[in-house]
Amino acid sequence: MSRIETLIEKLCKQPTPSGFRFSELRRIMAHFGYLESNKGATSGSRVKFYHPETKAILLLHKPHPGDTMIKGAVEAAVKFLKEHGHI
Repeated sequence: MSRIETLIEKLCKQPTPSGFRFSELRRIMAHFGYLESNKGATSGSRVKFYHPETKAILLLHKPHPGDTMIKGAVEAAVKFLKEHGHI
């Protein structure tokens, strides 16, 4: 099993995994062709994952000060990826 497949399996694990890292989600989103954007002085911790072909957008708050995502953000990412046919 490849590293990305392992990350996707970890992301989709039930119950929602605790300790899932934003850096891991970033790799998954890049694998599916999404670009990350948090431009602008007022963007704060908001991050947008944007797919240039489908125009699909996932908005999340980047965790800080650490890298561990909250449960709700992980659930939102899973729902988004399922709705767009990636997982």
